[in-house]
Amino acid sequence: MNISPINNFYFTKMTPFNSAGRQPQYNVHFGQSTIKDSFEMQHEHNMNRYMVYAEIFFDTLEQVAAELEEYGVSFDRAYAMQNPIKSAKSTSSKVARSGSFDVPDLIRTTIYMSNPYDTNFIYNKFLPAMEAHGYILAKENGKPDIDFRLEGIGSPKKSGYEDIQMRFVEKKSKKNKIKHELIILFGPNYAQAKHIESEKVYNLIRQFDELHIDFTDAPIGSNEFKAHRYIQLIKTQAQNKISKKLFDNAKNKDFYKIDDAAPIYFTPENKALISNYFSALKDRTRDYYRHKRTQARNSELALIQLRKDEKDDITLINYIDDMFKATIKYFEKNPE
Repeated sequence: MNISPINNFYFTKMTPFNSAGRQPQYNVHFGQSTIKDSFEMQHEHNMNRYMVYAEIFFDTLEQVAAELEEYGVSFDRAYAMQNPIKSAKSTSSKVARSGSFDVPDLIRTTIYMSNPYDTNFIYNKFLPAMEAHGYILAKENGKPDIDFRLEGIGSPKKSGYEDIQMRFVEKKSKKNKIKHELIILFGPNYAQAKHIESEKVYNLIRQFDELHIDFTDAPIGSNEFKAHRYIQLIKTQAQNKISKKLFDNAKNKDFYKIDDAAPIYFTPENKALISNYFSALKDRTRDYYRHKRTQARNSELALIQLRKDEKDDITLINYIDDMFKATIKYFEKNPE
């Protein structure tokens, strides 16, 4: 492991080159909790400045939406103001996960288009309108930072979620190169579905990423291999039973103008299966740490750390298990 101190952080070099021959990949780690706290405090200190940029960006979106209203473009400023700036905690978490201090969605918002599949409109009317008001697409690896994640255009998420994601910077400013992320959705029902799915599913299953178990190149048949498989099975249940239905129902309303909605529910058999997955995940996690302790039996410090990591991981899995049960109960009361 190569460690280089950079502003109280360090990079851990992962693989020299991936199969596509791209540049080395890195993980960014916060060396101490106090450093992480300092990073988040600095973010909070800049919040007022970020908010000024967000307000100007929102003013622009209101103007552009008004100009393009006849094409089905609308901007809900009240919705945008709910979470205009990425939180300090989410920002530091993203830095640690992505390996980059460039946070592309620091300022972010949403606009609605009745037909986001119309790429000619995006390139020939919407983007020129944004440029006329002072914003151009940022560059990512030398290319315009726009990503179509739509069915038939690009790659939708496994959850069934679709959008167009683009990042803007101010055209004339040399100092303010903060990226402003804009998400294009089908409409307000889809935005509401995204909010519910994020709270009840995405933010929940994403916590599996916080486990201390190293799943990288796990040998087939190993405890970590099996644990990772159970995590994937749990995620699949959440996505197929909840996420996809939420997004399909919302797309039907906003894009296809269909009011009928598929109910979200779990049969007793579904609940038992998910419970079994969590139980097996906990067993494989304990087996993983038992094996690791056997390997590290000559190092007391390693044993202490492994016991702590196991306790943390089992506590986290129990929490996700409990929250998943709470999510199921939520949809039993709100099936649509």
